[in-house]
Amino acid sequence: NGVSYQQISAQGGGINATVNATRAASAGQLQQHAQRRLAALMREGVTTLEVKSGYGLNLDAEQKMLQVARQLAESHPVEIATTLLAAHATPPEWKGDPDGYIHYVCETLLPTLWSQNLFEAVDVFCENVGFNLAQTERVFAAAQALGIPVKGHVEQLSPLGGSVLVGKYHGLSADHIEYLDEEGVLALRQAGTVAVLLPGAFYFLRETRRPPVDLLRRHHVPMAVATDINPGTSPFASLHLAMNMACVQFGLTPEEAWAGVTRHAAQALGRQRTHGQLAAGFVADFIVWDADNPVEMVYEPCRNPLFSRVYRGVAHYPQGKS
Repeated sequence: NGVSYQQISAQGGGINATVNATRAASAGQLQQHAQRRLAALMREGVTTLEVKSGYGLNLDAEQKMLQVARQLAESHPVEIATTLLAAHATPPEWKGDPDGYIHYVCETLLPTLWSQNLFEAVDVFCENVGFNLAQTERVFAAAQALGIPVKGHVEQLSPLGGSVLVGKYHGLSADHIEYLDEEGVLALRQAGTVAVLLPGAFYFLRETRRPPVDLLRRHHVPMAVATDINPGTSPFASLHLAMNMACVQFGLTPEEAWAGVTRHAAQALGRQRTHGQLAAGFVADFIVWDADNPVEMVYEPCRNPLFSRVYRGVAHYPQGKS
């Protein structure tokens, strides 16, 4: 209806609307819905993906989300990297006390769920509708003390300097980054952090500020491309569409888009030594396409020339192919 993301959030909608629905849903219901989206991604060839929590915002609901993600990986030929995004928004019961909620994240959610081996990285929404730099650093420091890698939702809606903080903690990735400046780019370069481009959210929110792709190129910062599939800002379960948008909206070349969903995506998940390349000693996950040129998946996102999807060396064929 033309209402901005910030207005929706201020009115109690957005993330917190999804939090209410997630808390009310059973694990079985979450799994049923997730399976449909996972199937869509796998039909396009995806063999490894990241699932973030962040729509539970209390111990039971965050645990439920992460457990469902683990169950999906156990029941499907796909690898799932789980990330704790408990610092996504201040939930209703902590309204007016974001510092208290961050303390709860650091002292309860993070160590408890880490001890249960339910996630492998920690993310924070560092933004004017999320958490400030000091609150973000408290979460990063708590994660670092436990030896947990970090990443950040940063510079999506405003230039808060979250990317510099991600670099300070040698984060795996900085996501969104529409308002990233040269200082932030240099921090990512020095830390070896991947810049994750999320063109679906840019499109859906009708943003106009594009990530500084030329600066990222100039300073040789690896760029990953992702769907950012989520109910509020990017409801697109299509990596091909994200690749197309990255080229059309952000100016990536097709080769950069392909690197963004293979080796740079693997690096953003801390898997650069085992995934994302066809090389000796790497995991045998790869796709066979019925296509003449790799640009076809980028140029024509509604066409899916998948012939077979090889996961751990075993070929899986779409229905009707063998």
